[in-house]
Amino acid sequence: MASPIQQPYETTLPEPVSEWKLSGRNLVRPLRGAELLVKHSEHYCDGNSTIETSLTNAQLRRRHHAAWYRTRLVHPVIGVEFPALSHASYALHHTAKEAEHWASRTCIVETGTTTNDVYLARSREKASGISMTLVLDPIRGPRGCVLNMSHTLISLDIFLIMQEFIAQLSCPDAEAGVAGVFSPEAETMHAIIPRLPQSLSHVYSHPHTGGPNQRQPTPQDLQDALDTYQRTQDRWSRSSIGIPLHPNHAIRRRAIHNKTISFEPAESRAAFKFLKQAGVSLTAAFFASMTAAIAQRYPYRAPSLAADSAPTSGPQNVEPELEPEGAHLLFSAHGRRWLDTSAANGRGPVTMPIIPSSAWVSAKEVDLCPRTQQGLLKLAAAIDVAQNEDITSPHIIPVFDQLAPELATALANAHTPPSSPPPPPGRGRPTLTSQGQFSNGRDRQGAVGIHGDETDAVRMTDFKTGGRTTDPTVCFALNSFRDQLRFNMLFDEKFFDVTEVMLLGHEVAGMFRRLVGLDMEQQWSVRAKL
Repeated sequence: MASPIQQPYETTLPEPVSEWKLSGRNLVRPLRGAELLVKHSEHYCDGNSTIETSLTNAQLRRRHHAAWYRTRLVHPVIGVEFPALSHASYALHHTAKEAEHWASRTCIVETGTTTNDVYLARSREKASGISMTLVLDPIRGPRGCVLNMSHTLISLDIFLIMQEFIAQLSCPDAEAGVAGVFSPEAETMHAIIPRLPQSLSHVYSHPHTGGPNQRQPTPQDLQDALDTYQRTQDRWSRSSIGIPLHPNHAIRRRAIHNKTISFEPAESRAAFKFLKQAGVSLTAAFFASMTAAIAQRYPYRAPSLAADSAPTSGPQNVEPELEPEGAHLLFSAHGRRWLDTSAANGRGPVTMPIIPSSAWVSAKEVDLCPRTQQGLLKLAAAIDVAQNEDITSPHIIPVFDQLAPELATALANAHTPPSSPPPPPGRGRPTLTSQGQFSNGRDRQGAVGIHGDETDAVRMTDFKTGGRTTDPTVCFALNSFRDQLRFNMLFDEKFFDVTEVMLLGHEVAGMFRRLVGLDMEQQWSVRAKL
């Protein structure tokens, strides 16, 4: 039984101006909560876009370092590095030469490849630091850029960073290089600290920075939050539906994949309209589609059937299993549901505002494999209730803040010889991250007043996120780009066969179409089509 967590408030001490403190020539702060867990997970266990422009490759080469440096001034988080697994550091540039060195080290050009190939290569490596790669002279497809950076202090703002860099490429004066645009006034503590990312824990611990209605928690509030955390951890011991791991995963090679399935714009608009009228959230509807597809495609195998041959399609998982008690659904809760995570009161934004969360849907209370629209809607309603049960209170934030160092140490110990990582479960639990809308179609240049010649305009034509995911699960990432709803499936080939994941993805898409009324006249089955 865990002990009650400590009171996070220090009401007798003066409020710190910022988490970031000057250490030598660098600004430094500790990583806290989910930040610390993500950094350790990355160590032991990004986004790309295509562009359309009339600018020549030579012009883009001349501009890319200055554009990247200016992007850092707008989003200082890209200048943050991690000298240790527990701390973040930001180096102030005192001279144009220092700024040029940073830009040339972190922003490079590649030719004779494709944007997607560069993305996959970056995703399959353990990143040593941030990199922006401008892809010119591609062997196929459009020119583009690939941003690879740690997830520790960044979440969905990666789209804004990419958007800013592309807009800065449109500025003719960027051809003067970093020396021509260097601004010493912008590289001071006074200018940078208010825009460096703060932790969700810091906002929570200072109520007036997070909103006027936040009150100080009582000891009972904190104990209730700890009990909630323990309840979410107990779900791992319960039998759940899931995606079976490949039977030979122990000897298969690692290879990260990111596959995308899209809905047509007309389908997307119809789906949004239906869900709004039905009062069902997009996340719950898609989770219901995932749950139903997984439960139907990978049914429970009773001990009496374990010796039988496995299905002709799908992993050959013939080990006897416990009958699923329900669906253990993994997702990330966004801090904005509790606090103001935007920049305010002289403090920077919370660029990593997520808290790992989960929901449990009992098989006794709702059908986990419905085949009708009404059944899917009922499942979505049950998931919506379950998702919100454990994330009603902001007091889960200090729970992660206090437990993170212990969990990070345990993670490090488990992956340090002579220890070895624990064996993976037999099935990957359903995992969904809802990334929202990446673009509303408005031109970033017009929105912020960057005006170059029309012939210099650089326009983003596509955007895709992904990363290095080595967990034994298929992570579904739901998002929309310019009104086109789509989802990515991020997974490691060590655990899951590529063809099998694509088959599952199409079944999920079919379930979603059925839920929103786009497939009422046929019993859609990807197996029949394939």
